[in-house]
Amino acid sequence: MTDVIVHRHPTPDGTVLTVRTLPGKGNPLVLLHGFTGDGTTMQAIGEDARRGRPAVMIDLIGHGDSEAPSTIEPYRMPSVVDQVLSIVGSQPYGTVHLAGYSMGGRVALSMAARAPWYFASVTSISSTAGIEDPVDRQARYDADQARADHLESIGLDAFIDEWLALPMFKPLGAALTEPQREATVAQRLRNRTIGLANSLRATGTGSMPPVWDSLASLRSPLLAVAGALDGAYVDHASHLAEVCPFGTQATVADAGHALPLEDPSAVATLLGQFLESCDERGRP
Repeated sequence: MTDVIVHRHPTPDGTVLTVRTLPGKGNPLVLLHGFTGDGTTMQAIGEDARRGRPAVMIDLIGHGDSEAPSTIEPYRMPSVVDQVLSIVGSQPYGTVHLAGYSMGGRVALSMAARAPWYFASVTSISSTAGIEDPVDRQARYDADQARADHLESIGLDAFIDEWLALPMFKPLGAALTEPQREATVAQRLRNRTIGLANSLRATGTGSMPPVWDSLASLRSPLLAVAGALDGAYVDHASHLAEVCPFGTQATVADAGHALPLEDPSAVATLLGQFLESCDERGRP
């Protein structure tokens, strides 16, 4: 496996993020993790999907080794988009392949909506472009706030146990060996309580401005991937493929929401093939 280069990147709002890079040649693949994850959770997919190109794994704000400010503003989706764009924005137009899982997928889709002309491709893994109905969005916002308060009340250890016991992670529990489960729990416990709580409060699905309408202007090829056992996100993937002018959908059999852990090989194969097809046909 290629050695990973780790560096700290100060963003325009002062938040310092940790960036892990697998060196290579060609257009970079940027991977964004899900809630309670960090850049290491996307490394196996990046290693196998990149086909020799650089792979860049970012610890999003409040996660991993990146900073976890006590103030809310840096966690809001427009701020998170600005932070990640400051890392990839030095790349020329049409060269960055962007992929994100769950929360990271929402960040990626928000980035694509902000700069629909910029990316070589966009991949959403078990993700959504937000909640369109304002009543449903408010209900999710309230639930996210309550869950953040609950996290701070019970502590990180108990919260991670509860988080992994949620119904959407039932297929993950069945897929992991005991050493793998211990490893994913240990990774999540390296996060900080304030970072995860503020991420829920300001980067949660209820706080995210929906970007479905904006994605109709996306000029990049888009791949939307979901696990076959994750029904709601299969529907989201189908909707993304319909909304985006150059969108396609793919489903991973016998898998649920946590695709980077349940079946990273299948995700890497789909992503690698998609990247190759983008390279072959160029931008639409």
